[in-house]
Amino acid sequence: MKPFLHKVWRWRILIIVVLAIVTSIGTTFVLANSNQVVVQANVLNIRKGPGLAYDVTAQVNKGQRLTVIGERNEWYEVRLSNTEVGWVASWLIKNTEVSATSNQIGLVNAGATPIYASKGQKTDPLAQLNAGDKVAVLYQEDGWYQIKHADSVAWIAQSKVKLTDQVESDAKTTNTGNSSTTNSADQVVVVDSDGTPLRSEPSASASVVTTLNAKDTLTYVKTVNQWYQVKTSQGQTGYLASWLVALADKKTQDDTMPKIASNLAEATIVLDPGHGGSDTGALSGSNQYEKTYTLAVAQKVATKLRAAGANVVLTRSNDSFVDLAPRAQASNKLKADAFISLHFDSSENANEASGVTTYYYHNNRDKKLADLISQQLSNLPLDNRGVEFGNFQVLRDNERPAVLLELGYINTKKDFSYIQQNDYQNKVASDVVNALTAYFK
Repeated sequence: MKPFLHKVWRWRILIIVVLAIVTSIGTTFVLANSNQVVVQANVLNIRKGPGLAYDVTAQVNKGQRLTVIGERNEWYEVRLSNTEVGWVASWLIKNTEVSATSNQIGLVNAGATPIYASKGQKTDPLAQLNAGDKVAVLYQEDGWYQIKHADSVAWIAQSKVKLTDQVESDAKTTNTGNSSTTNSADQVVVVDSDGTPLRSEPSASASVVTTLNAKDTLTYVKTVNQWYQVKTSQGQTGYLASWLVALADKKTQDDTMPKIASNLAEATIVLDPGHGGSDTGALSGSNQYEKTYTLAVAQKVATKLRAAGANVVLTRSNDSFVDLAPRAQASNKLKADAFISLHFDSSENANEASGVTTYYYHNNRDKKLADLISQQLSNLPLDNRGVEFGNFQVLRDNERPAVLLELGYINTKKDFSYIQQNDYQNKVASDVVNALTAYFK
């Protein structure tokens, strides 16, 4: 090549490279600044993969910002930290997550049908299914179905499955994971309070079939999202909101209200310092992590409770990550007399909200404890925002009396000025102990 042409080509290549770099920088800048979502739901699950069948690895609360780094089948891949990513359902950003109950059921049409970790038979089979096995189909892609398998997902050739008219809430799948149904023959639903509406559809806006009274017991049929389909003794069918009732075994329905200790010294209390480890929680205006202060408060509450003779168990005692499910499981396993999860709230914009809030899930199981603690927290220097229903996993999965406390807005300057003070933390601890003392009388 002639020297002149060689120089021309060199300049052309250089220009192309520079343009590519500039374009890349521009794209990165746009992603970093515009691809963010703000969680509007009370709680949103972060999952290992883009599907409801993947395990939950963390939860984020209302007001938290998530940076979106990818998208697949209406799922957002989000960055949790410099080294961790996860997936959230795009349609649940503004809605508290519920169970998957609309996945279509398919029947395996041949014996010894392999399922794979990825589509295309590029890996060894995870397992083999039998003809007639039921699978919950999550979605279809390139001639393959993604299905639920154990606590994750798998892929099966589309030609090996015949779809049915059933959805997951109506059928129990075989060999590939847990169905959303429970053995209805062994289950009853117990109403928490008078005037509870039995609705015609699984929706708060559906027409009311009848109203029920506290302690009414109905036959459980199936679960649809967070609603129980039930049948009354008169043969009426309808739907009850799960947070207004309790699901129990027929043989143990008298245990829907857990027996509690008669005084604080006999009680087992599980304290749950929110977040920890890689799950930092919300961030203050001075870049302080929520996880630091939830642990500090929990330790102060534990000290005062132990001085009163209570048996106290912490779900974490240091800066370590603990998943959500084991927190509630610890309470259930210990048959705790009370479970208290400690958090600090965060608003979408700094300095726009203030105060403390007490959350409960089950009306008959948790509300009394929530009311007593909220009354005591009125002594704090921050406004008391009262008691609210909260669809949090640590409450939802708990079989024992449980509450979640948001003890101030960490990204509000006024609130954080208190949150970081030992005096405020000790005051919270005293209020909690006083409430529990009243609760166990």
